[in-house]
Amino acid sequence: MDRRDGCAVLLTWACLGALGGCITAVDEPAGAEDTTSQELAEVSYGPGAGWNLVWSDEFDGSSLNTANWNVLTSNYDPVTNNCNFGTGELEYPRAANVAVRDGKLILSAQRTSDNPAAPQCTGYGGRSFYSGRIHTKGKVERRYGKISASIKVPSGYGMWPAFWTLGANIDSGANAWPRSGEIDILEWRSTEPTWMQSAVHWWNGGQADWGTGANRGSSLADSFHVYEVEWSSSSMIFRLDGSIVANSTYYHNEAELQQNHYLLLNLAIGGNWYGNPSPASIDLPPGTTKTMEVEWVRWYQQGGGGGGGGGGSSGISLTNPSFESGMTGWTNWSPNGTGAAGFSETYNGAQSGAYHLTHWTNGSPFEVWTYQTRSGLAAGDYKVRAWVKKGGSYDFSRLQAKTCGSCSPAYTTIGTHGAWTQIETPVIHVTGGYLEFGFHTKATTGNPANFIHMDSVELIRL
Repeated sequence: MDRRDGCAVLLTWACLGALGGCITAVDEPAGAEDTTSQELAEVSYGPGAGWNLVWSDEFDGSSLNTANWNVLTSNYDPVTNNCNFGTGELEYPRAANVAVRDGKLILSAQRTSDNPAAPQCTGYGGRSFYSGRIHTKGKVERRYGKISASIKVPSGYGMWPAFWTLGANIDSGANAWPRSGEIDILEWRSTEPTWMQSAVHWWNGGQADWGTGANRGSSLADSFHVYEVEWSSSSMIFRLDGSIVANSTYYHNEAELQQNHYLLLNLAIGGNWYGNPSPASIDLPPGTTKTMEVEWVRWYQQGGGGGGGGGGSSGISLTNPSFESGMTGWTNWSPNGTGAAGFSETYNGAQSGAYHLTHWTNGSPFEVWTYQTRSGLAAGDYKVRAWVKKGGSYDFSRLQAKTCGSCSPAYTTIGTHGAWTQIETPVIHVTGGYLEFGFHTKATTGNPANFIHMDSVELIRL
């Protein structure tokens, strides 16, 4: 969700710029519709070939699974230390407005005359509505993949249902929003009822925003729809119902979007995206209920996992993975005696700590394979990840791994990256317990301006 007043116009701007054909924002008339527990057929959905389910909540029980979810119980957010979620929303979340029944998560909203307010937020006045808000911080935190949910949004002016993520490192200090990063998979408002609106937020010397949308052609409040993002280390593709692709793909390398994120589902009311409407203007008459209903939430990843956290993958301990101890734990091999081209240094800055690996000469041709080995690994699927920066061209430069000294490697080519960017190998099938992995660079024509930096290596069992 948009988190600050300065972001209130983001998706309106995206609509005018990227979407072009957006409808004019017109307030819907107030009404007393009650959308609670409408019986609609479950949406049919498949993630596509190569995608494997690594986590889901199907909401099959009679209560919320607290191994997956946290329930917010006031308009004060202790994670970010703010009131009304930074957007001036009019609701007060509470546990009574979160339920699981009939195979669905139900986030409900009602008008109240109680004027509730958290002790930290009394200066903002009491809230005019009760609602539901849940998140997976500390319980389900992953990186990359296809994140999807089947959701029915409520109709009515002022309803702001959202399905989104925040960086798992978020706090109220050095990693305060938007330095944590945010991915808005679904945001909906009644003034543009046919649109799934999506956005990304990060830090670039200040708040930076990007937005897009997908148009169903009929109100999304009429039935369940599937909302998803396909998130990789370099791009995000947003889709509605699996086949309606949002107008723009986001290409990125920001560090905030290369880390684990957690999920949020909430039904906000009013706030700055609606232009801060008064409680009286909200289409939620006394004695009625509006609901955001969720049939399921699923997280898929290619090759069976590799996203970190949430029980889907596990990291293997490595020796000196960030090269802070020089080349300890690493071996340089060269077919032509140029192994000295691989070394640990601080030049150009590291991705983490002070040191990183560099492959470089002052202009002489070279070939070097910097590697580490692990034995005794359990049989299964693995990936190697690392952060890289590269300038110039080479015969080849790779992050690679192989299961024996003479085996052909599985590798990912290191592209040109002016900023630190995380890459990973294809899936490696380990059967004999052994893995040799690292970085292989060859340059038959030397150029002292060319460089490759590598840092923060991970070995992940999927």
